[in-house]
Amino acid sequence: MAGKKKVTTKMIADYIGMSQSTVSMILSNKPYVSFSNETKEKVLKAAEELGYEKKKKKVKDTDKIMEKTIMIICPLLSNGYYSMVIHSIIERAREYGYTTFVAPTMRDASMEGTYLDMISVMHACGVIYLYPPAMVEKANEISRLVPMVSIGDKAPASRFDSVELDSKKPGILIGNYLLEQGHTHVVYISSPINEKEVGRMSRLDGIKKAFRRHGYPEENVLLVKPDFETYSNYTPNTSEYSNGYDLTLKILNSDFQTTAFVGNNDMTALGIMGALKDQGFRIPQDYSVCGFDNISLSSMPQISLTTIEHASELKGQEAVDLIYKKNATKKKTKESKYNYIMRLEYEPQLIIRGSSGKCRRKII
Repeated sequence: MAGKKKVTTKMIADYIGMSQSTVSMILSNKPYVSFSNETKEKVLKAAEELGYEKKKKKVKDTDKIMEKTIMIICPLLSNGYYSMVIHSIIERAREYGYTTFVAPTMRDASMEGTYLDMISVMHACGVIYLYPPAMVEKANEISRLVPMVSIGDKAPASRFDSVELDSKKPGILIGNYLLEQGHTHVVYISSPINEKEVGRMSRLDGIKKAFRRHGYPEENVLLVKPDFETYSNYTPNTSEYSNGYDLTLKILNSDFQTTAFVGNNDMTALGIMGALKDQGFRIPQDYSVCGFDNISLSSMPQISLTTIEHASELKGQEAVDLIYKKNATKKKTKESKYNYIMRLEYEPQLIIRGSSGKCRRKII
């Protein structure tokens, strides 16, 4: 006697008048797609009536690896800050038996979207953002199914865990310090600024806030930034350094008087220092220079950059800890969603080095 004919998703689709893809996605519990309860019940009922047996998926070794993989979404790898945080994430991940997948987006929203789409294929165990996401809504949607953590300034609309830095605070620290040293006119050099680059503008706002508190007009803090077209022409590996270098030359050839330069990060500050030295100026005798992030290069004796430490390495470790805890909770309770949001914040610290000092000339 012939064996019983195997029921397929096409047979179920024909039976209830739905597309095979809809039936297939519902029966395979495809992530990141949604159907009404009525549609789901109709498909499940038909599958039961016809005697559908779900094929057991053979788990490959690669699948096992990907299920314990954390995706790290970062803008680029040439900035020492990101490499420093990534290394701390990788080291902590190894302690939990996790692997890591680094996804540089070059701040291109379409590339970010591609990596987010990959998560469902990878079955990643977690995602760590090293900058505010451009595709916030999509990230929020995925965070309901996969533990997600942002490090640094948090996008206002994001709805997932964060290990934060309020960049106004380091800006205030830098502003207070420079004013205490007698610097009443400051140039803040930044990479391009838009509404998604929260940290760059917040650091400037912090410096301006310090100036207002001390009775100085915020116009004494000059923002200098490139347009997006100009910045896009730089080689990614040196973009921040080159931007700091070129905009410093622009200021030196302008009418704006200053005694101090601040870069939006340490790489920009290194470009500022390079331009000043190439023009024959002494640091800090002629100009003081400050940055943010305290990357490894900043502490080198030949550089000795005054900067802000904000626990970059610890934040990377905390992000992995959060992912591990959420996965452990899910496994223990068998919950399919993560119903709470964690928020941690480290206080910034000013690191004073040889690139800054007392103001040696008055600007009227």
